[in-house]
Parts: sequence; structure tokens; C-alpha cells
Amino acid sequence: MTNQTAVEFIKQADIEIQRGDFHGAWKIAVEGLKYFPEHAELQKYEYILAPPKVTVVPRTPNQDDGQADIDWIKENRKQYRGCWVALKNGQLLASGKDLDEIVEQIGEIKNTGILVTVIY
Repeated sequence: MTNQTAVEFIKQADIEIQRGDFHGAWKIAVEGLKYFPEHAELQKYEYILAPPKVTVVPRTPNQDDGQADIDWIKENRKQYRGCWVALKNGQLLASGKDLDEIVEQIGEIKNTGILVTVIY
């Protein structure tokens, strides 16, 4: 049991954030959630300050190295400047003004080998 309130955990996390210790602030939020698991603000701190999650997708033997997509961007940069594009193996799958528009056009992109980027 703790003598601290959820608000005190948040204040401690804020102090760590002010110091630039985001990992320390996350640990305080995690500790606070042990005592106050339903506290919305502590949940938010824990979620936002959590270490990033990285997913690695192994390459298949016949998988493109991305050069075709790079070549497409070089060739079409002027025409699509400021637009979001979805490419796969040098083929344009979709273009739009934002990521939501791309997802609306082609659906799920996670782990598909589709490159989604904005053209500058």
C-alpha cells in the first residue's frame, strides 16, 4: 500500500519530465498504476511515456530492396510534391492529401511491404 495519491504520482512524473527523464517519469506512472489502475491520467502518462515498440519484419528471399520505389520517387517527385503516396515495387498504389486517405484507398498497410511516404 502507498501513502501517495494518484495526483502525487502525476506530480512526481511531471518533475521527472521537467528534468528530461522521460523513462523515470514512465516508471513513476507504472508504479502509480499498481495502486490506481483505473486512473485515466496515470494511464495516459504510462501510454505516452512508454518506450517505443519496434516491429521487425523479416525479408523474404525474393523481396525487393526498395530501389524501385526510390527510382519512382525520383522520377515523379515534381508531380506528387506535397502528396502522400503508397508504393510497392516501384508501382503507385495510391496517392492523397494525408495518410488517412491512403489507408482509405488501399486498406491495411502494416507488414505488406508497401512504402507510404509524403513527397517533398
